[in-house]
Amino acid sequence: MEGWSVDSSLHPLFRPIQMNGTVRNTYYIEQIPSISLMAHVACYWESGSIPHLGEQDQEPVSVPARVLPDGCTDMLISYDSVRSAHSYAYCGNYSHPFAVPKASDVNPSADYTFGVRFFPGGAYVFHGLPLEGFTDMRIPLEECWPVRLNELQERMAGTKTFEERVQVMNAYLSPLSVQTNTYENDLMKNALYRIFINGGRMSVSELAMREVVSERQLHRKFAEWVGISPKRFSEVVRFHRVLGNIHQGHEADGAALALNHGFFDQAHLIRQFRKFYGDTPLTAAKEHHLILSDLYNKSAGQSVMLKT
Repeated sequence: MEGWSVDSSLHPLFRPIQMNGTVRNTYYIEQIPSISLMAHVACYWESGSIPHLGEQDQEPVSVPARVLPDGCTDMLISYDSVRSAHSYAYCGNYSHPFAVPKASDVNPSADYTFGVRFFPGGAYVFHGLPLEGFTDMRIPLEECWPVRLNELQERMAGTKTFEERVQVMNAYLSPLSVQTNTYENDLMKNALYRIFINGGRMSVSELAMREVVSERQLHRKFAEWVGISPKRFSEVVRFHRVLGNIHQGHEADGAALALNHGFFDQAHLIRQFRKFYGDTPLTAAKEHHLILSDLYNKSAGQSVMLKT
């Protein structure tokens, strides 16, 4: 039986945020997938340079772009205009945040990077490989994604716009899935639902008890489907809830944030926040106007483009 790792109804319950820097000649855009893929894909996204802006239009980077742990994994497709070729990669969960240098410093000839951000547990149904093997790794896509990859490469090579790449990816992913166990599907769907609804505050022991499984089994399934432990994933979910509150302008009272999100005290909140953001909630409050992933505050199906 074809399995679905999560239910599409979980999609709006977890809205992770990513951060961009302040280089003026770049863009970032997101779009949700087709309805049939919403159980697996959080969004499609693309970042790249704006050709008509030259060096004279740039400003020094005053705030770093940050890649934040979010429980998601990504397929990355970058286009190199010098070689007139695409490169394909797969990124697992990142366990720690890190600052990203300017794209021009990493790959000066890369015009854009198109990404598929898989919902937690979503990528497993496509490649069928335990996600724990990809944590903190970026590998060539062909090493983990052999199914019909040539077809994807051929169709992607003919695209010229973000919208065309979204259409190609929707058509490519929709018929793909591996054989998964119905019991595991239901277990992961229910466990993710409980974590989302409780904002990551439920203990692993209570989560296992409510799902009538051992903690060891729960750890094993999360390692396979999500790539990190249920405790770590719960911490990530709670962090993004706090960051979401900061993004909405509720950052003034640190003590209230700590209380509302189940931390022992404000010091506990700051320690946990720094682990996933790389800095304090106060710094995040200053940087929140640079947030990239504003898609989830928009209406369904709407593309969101941010020029920085």
